[in-house]
Amino acid sequence: MMGDRALRVGLFGAGAISTQHLEAIEALDGIDLAGVVSRSTERARSLGERLGVPWSTHPEDLLAREDIDLVSICTPSGMHASQALAALRAGKHVVIEKPVALSVADAEAVVREGEDRGLTIAVISQRRYEPVVRALKVAVDDGRLGRIIMIIAEGLYHRPQSYYDSAAWRGTRDLDGGVLMNQAIHTVDLLRWIGGPVASVTGHVATLGHRMESEDTAAVSLRFESGALGMIAATTCVTPEQPVELRVYGDQGHVRLVGETPAEWEVPGTPAPVAEDRPADRGVGTTRTWGTSSVGFLRQYEDIVDAIRSGRPPAVGGREGRDAVELITAAYQADQSGHTVELRGGSR
Repeated sequence: MMGDRALRVGLFGAGAISTQHLEAIEALDGIDLAGVVSRSTERARSLGERLGVPWSTHPEDLLAREDIDLVSICTPSGMHASQALAALRAGKHVVIEKPVALSVADAEAVVREGEDRGLTIAVISQRRYEPVVRALKVAVDDGRLGRIIMIIAEGLYHRPQSYYDSAAWRGTRDLDGGVLMNQAIHTVDLLRWIGGPVASVTGHVATLGHRMESEDTAAVSLRFESGALGMIAATTCVTPEQPVELRVYGDQGHVRLVGETPAEWEVPGTPAPVAEDRPADRGVGTTRTWGTSSVGFLRQYEDIVDAIRSGRPPAVGGREGRDAVELITAAYQADQSGHTVELRGGSR
């Protein structure tokens, strides 16, 4: 029904992370911003007037517009599921900033709604599109590292107390979540994507360095269905912040990624990949939000636009987003109960 015209997207939320979405949309052909919504009148008006699009403080105003094809949800995490459901019921495809929801039940409700209506759900996980990460995924899938023995993910972040004090919803259980659901979910997603379905989770979470409701520190151990073991270490208490690390060990080789750099690449018969797509090369903005640029968002939006136009699933859909939430909430359950939590495996 869209024909050859560009996809028209409406933005929910005008906070920090919306910058990366907007820069990606602006840089990409085949998609145009058509409206913005924010609970803040000042932010909605300022953004709408600056970008030359209609603005509102009421999501239903945007959802009622027949010219909107896609809604990008950049609001606090606790609002993602309800806003995604409203958009899907209005016949819109959705892009949801991570996480897709704060509970597995809510994530599954979003997935079912999209499937029942034949609409696309994409969950932001821009690190999957990094060339080095994709090369690692291919190496693992092709068996070049042999049998995978262990995968270790480390997210050692720094967030000052002022970060959590900057908005009442930050660090809360109902609207935000802690270091696992907010910062480390990207690496959790990569660990799950590369290692496959997870069979069981144990772990501990704690609030050690901030005044906040959710955890700022977590240590998680897991067993993949393949038999491999995994570990996740995450905190927002480190000074200075360290580059995120992902280490994959097989019985024939191993890879250690530090940020987007292959610090160690011992893959038989396969040379180390190199980073690509500098921001200036893609015409995308260089604004960084807590270390995150728009380059990965551009790559993911390219996939989303093509998926909607071709009718195929996006590379990171609702079910993939649900799987990351399942793993994280299992870690919370394990901490509360003191027992291992068995998972049903999620998407395959």
